[in-house]
Amino acid sequence: MSIEVIDDQFMVCTDCLMIIANDDATGLDYSLSEEGAAEREREIREAIAEIQRTEGQIAVGDSDMDDEFSASPCACCGTRLAGQRHHCVILAKR
Repeated sequence: MSIEVIDDQFMVCTDCLMIIANDDATGLDYSLSEEGAAEREREIREAIAEIQRTEGQIAVGDSDMDDEFSASPCACCGTRLAGQRHHCVILAKR
């Protein structure tokens, strides 16, 4: 069994990256209320779980491929807020 990259263009927002990379959502508290941060974390964790259930494991990619500013939606949570997008990959066992 080998691990294969099945999506090499999975660009995520900073909120999703914090959770994907470090399983840490404490940064959400800086810009959101306690309730808002908890709701946003739940949304992100549900999106990650769904992607990992249906597609494969999300992993941090190559920071040289990050986009400093993008109007494209986050591939993970779907937010349409413009901002930085971070390169990630989706891995699957083959």
